[in-house]
Amino acid sequence: MGFIGVGVMGTENLQAAMKQPGVAVAAVCDVYQPHLERAGALARRGGNQPKEVRDFRQVLADRSIDAICISTPDHWHPYITVEACKAGKDVYVEKPACVAVDEGLAMVRAARKYDRVVQGGTWQRSGAHFQKACEMVRGGVLGKIAFCRTWIYNNMPQAGIGNPADSQPPAGLDWDLWLGPAPARQFNPNRFGVYPKAYSYFRHFWDYAGGHLTDSGIHMLDIVHMALGDVMPDSVVALGGKYWLRDDSETPDTLQVTYEYPGCIASWEHRCNNTEGLTSRLMGITFHGSRGTLYVDRALYKLTPEKGSDLEPAEMKRVTDPHPLHWANFLECVRTRRKPNSDIENCFRSSAACILGNLSLRAKMRLDWDAANNTTRQAEARPYLQRTYRGPWKLEV
Repeated sequence: MGFIGVGVMGTENLQAAMKQPGVAVAAVCDVYQPHLERAGALARRGGNQPKEVRDFRQVLADRSIDAICISTPDHWHPYITVEACKAGKDVYVEKPACVAVDEGLAMVRAARKYDRVVQGGTWQRSGAHFQKACEMVRGGVLGKIAFCRTWIYNNMPQAGIGNPADSQPPAGLDWDLWLGPAPARQFNPNRFGVYPKAYSYFRHFWDYAGGHLTDSGIHMLDIVHMALGDVMPDSVVALGGKYWLRDDSETPDTLQVTYEYPGCIASWEHRCNNTEGLTSRLMGITFHGSRGTLYVDRALYKLTPEKGSDLEPAEMKRVTDPHPLHWANFLECVRTRRKPNSDIENCFRSSAACILGNLSLRAKMRLDWDAANNTTRQAEARPYLQRTYRGPWKLEV
């Protein structure tokens, strides 16, 4: 295997993969030298002798590598995935699958055209309690479900991530290659966003990602999709903005999105200035049925009967971390050629639902999804489903 992008999440994926039997780390790749050296040392401590390279194209050109892991910033996911499929490699790609809808469709086409196993990083699908919760929903245990709710709450200082000035890139960073197909911009510490004890801040800039909705919301909405049969929402409408933070982030700090699915609606919400003093339930999902309510998060699910229902209260706690299980599932599918738990088509749909939520907010319009043609019914929104790549990069299946 080759590992492309070995920052915080890339390192977690590298560690998870190294614990699986039969995995040899042949290469680690990053445009930032400190990350590259750290990943190389980690792999060697595990008994591997990886090449350390800055340019992912060297990894894709290596015919001895069977599969790759992509943990780059989001704006690189589609291009590298498509090129890896063309190079005959299976792919584990972090979520969200893409920044624009049409990129995700290209990823699905590439996986099918080149007969590749492509697993999205929505690892909750490999968790036993998440699987059981979705089975209960699909099996009608809750009765008729009319509403699902998803959320994440946090409490950030109003200064947020600050307002650092543009500057020269730090030593050891290939900033132009980091930008890749994204627009050319002078280096800014927040756009790169590599800080100790923090996930990269690139996720708060539209050039590279989609804020809390595509970062955390995809995990929650992905379970809604899994429970409802992996269908796309029929309609999406969003309201929100920057009501709290005074930093240079571009994505909303407060957002509410409503999705209409066949037979029910679902919502996503996040805020950055209040947690109600809670120490739990800061990120979760509730399915509201005629017979009961099912709450599920990364620690447990809890079933609460509706008044007058014949249901009994039930609870299931997480026993095993789903992330290593997700990797085990991917590697098993590489060997057996079966579809993985988070096949790229399902990860694309969950990613697209989040992207459409952001698009509804930015365009200030309700969007209706045309499932037959994989586009919006509103013609004026269709240009925003695409992303213009900076040369010389071209997304071609």
